[in-house]
Amino acid sequence: MKKTITLFTLCFFMVFFSCSLEEHPARITAEGLAQDKQGAEQLVTGIYNRFWSSYLMTKTYWEWVEYDHDLSIGWDWALNGAGMGNFANHWGYNNDSDPFRNFYIIISRCNSAKAALETSDLSDVNIAHRYGEVLFLRAWSYFHLVRMYGPVPIRLSVASDNDSPRAPIAEVYEQIVSDLKDAINNMQYGGHAAVGGFGHADRTAAELLLARVYCTMASGKLAGDGTEMYVNILNQSGTETQVDPIATATLVWTRFTTQKVMGSRIEDGYASFNATELYGLAASLCSDVIARKGESFDLLPEWYQIWGDANKRNKEFVWGIASSDDNQFLSEGAPYYTIPPTWGGGGVILLSDGCYKMYNYNSANPVNDERVVSGVFHYVKDATFDLGRQWYRFPTGDMRYNTAPDGIRPASSDADVKDMYEDGTYYRPSAFSTKWYGGSLTNPNVVYARMNSKVNQDMILIRYSEAYLLRAEARNELDDAGGALADLQVIRNRVHAAPVTTTDKVQLRSMIFQENGLEYALEYKRRFDLLRWGMYMNVMNATVVQLTPHNNVISRVREERSLLCPVPTSEITQNKLFGSNNPGW
Repeated sequence: MKKTITLFTLCFFMVFFSCSLEEHPARITAEGLAQDKQGAEQLVTGIYNRFWSSYLMTKTYWEWVEYDHDLSIGWDWALNGAGMGNFANHWGYNNDSDPFRNFYIIISRCNSAKAALETSDLSDVNIAHRYGEVLFLRAWSYFHLVRMYGPVPIRLSVASDNDSPRAPIAEVYEQIVSDLKDAINNMQYGGHAAVGGFGHADRTAAELLLARVYCTMASGKLAGDGTEMYVNILNQSGTETQVDPIATATLVWTRFTTQKVMGSRIEDGYASFNATELYGLAASLCSDVIARKGESFDLLPEWYQIWGDANKRNKEFVWGIASSDDNQFLSEGAPYYTIPPTWGGGGVILLSDGCYKMYNYNSANPVNDERVVSGVFHYVKDATFDLGRQWYRFPTGDMRYNTAPDGIRPASSDADVKDMYEDGTYYRPSAFSTKWYGGSLTNPNVVYARMNSKVNQDMILIRYSEAYLLRAEARNELDDAGGALADLQVIRNRVHAAPVTTTDKVQLRSMIFQENGLEYALEYKRRFDLLRWGMYMNVMNATVVQLTPHNNVISRVREERSLLCPVPTSEITQNKLFGSNNPGW
């Protein structure tokens, strides 16, 4: 699906949508569009346009959800603000790029499209599917709002008053669940003509999003009850430890008791949820998705086959915000943010040293996890575009990747390669991910004229592998350790990782939590997982500090206010019933 839309549709949204949080379109035009398949698709495409018409998907979404957790690191100038847990100091706060503002504009467009489609023939499978897609997008937006901001106003119609009080968290989740159930009932599976091209959500996407919502609600309940969790906090001492349940590994783990998701200063609403019931519903949804394996979506046989230009929009990508040729991520977006300058990027955000060691933790008995073999650039040039500058090997002193099958190595002889840490200058505590690289993982080409080339990148938000990891989590909490292990091992087998053998509920919960961090590194999930399990404060404060690529210190110490993002002051001043900002902001 193109991000660009027809001139008619674009003009429709430019003319009839105001700049306020609640938009008021001329409904007669929308109703006219809603009467046939093509018009209904234009209505939905207009909603997607908001993802790209601001900096939401090219910058602010990345920075607000990917900078503030324990598994990523970057330059101190880039992490200032969101990467320090101080979202009010981020350049996108309280302006057109603010996530809060953009989620509500998307919701408003959904409300307008929903009202228009309800005047049409919903017995038409094509129009019904678009109706379901609108509900899916509204649920997606509210799901982000409730996790990032806590209690928020629920606006469900074009006529919704801007003066709306914050709804309790449980009510927001009730609305999200209701929208997704209705979406599922109206949507078709991928491959049906009603779905359309990549970028349009289908029924599988709605089922997996609902399963994620159920797991978020259930884990939030367990977090508030003080559930135990082990987390691998590297390079720390004096902590309670356990033996890593993977093979012969010797990592040190820290034992934590989870905390309330929203902290002590706000009623988080998770206490009212029934974790057992919710996990049962999540497991059932995931089982339905897995039962249809191979029909619309599937796991690719090898992890490296998911990524790179040749694999774009493959069967593992259930849903994402689609890129288009007219959008160039020349100074922002996933490729520029995550890729070394050698390969045409800016090297702004990287995997932390701790994250890298979780994949590759035992040098005496190496684990050949494909996510570190092909998932990391093992050779980079220093941060210049000069052809004559030095190649560096990562990790230091590790010769295994000279013969690795990934092909990510310099064209020069090994004699010309230095260990990356030798001069103590570049990228000292971090590893470049190949995940969002636009070229070929098996034969990367150096992009010397980066600013003259177009690089487009879809924002992948739901992958098929999630069905197994969500079901593993649900099964473990439902005391089905065998089923949980089987699902976890599907993911680990694919990356050639050692098997997990523990059946201890707390250990298995911890391993599933870690596996999510490793599988979805730099895929917008880690911060939300820390939050939903009540582990954000524990893990960030145990991590203490991380070093930037230039050896500057970035503090990971967090205050409770960072559990919630600050609501923009424009909402508070314009909405007379909103009340005060989140605690600490």
